[in-house]
Amino acid sequence: MADGKIDKERHRYPYCIVWTPIPCLSWLFPFIGHMGICMSSGVIRDFAGPYYVSEDNMGFGNPTRYLMMDPSKANGGAAGWDNAVTEASEIYSKRMHNLFCDNCHSHV
Repeated sequence: MADGKIDKERHRYPYCIVWTPIPCLSWLFPFIGHMGICMSSGVIRDFAGPYYVSEDNMGFGNPTRYLMMDPSKANGGAAGWDNAVTEASEIYSKRMHNLFCDNCHSHV
């Protein structure tokens, strides 16, 4: 998706931070949820569990909210954005997931 347009039907959110509720937990505490970050193509990456960063399959379902970022503000522009998301995903694929300290929010 080179045009950078959001496609909700295909769940493509280029340059976005995405959020989805966590069943039960988000019902009690609506401000708590699961986050992911998207490549320039709109593919979602999320730290979904210990030693696992999923690609295009969020841990708790499809995004219900998104926030588009400005890729020109990333070091290296759009290419820098993708490099940073890829690097973060590689780092977090080697980390233990911790609900309170080192989680999907840290990955984003």
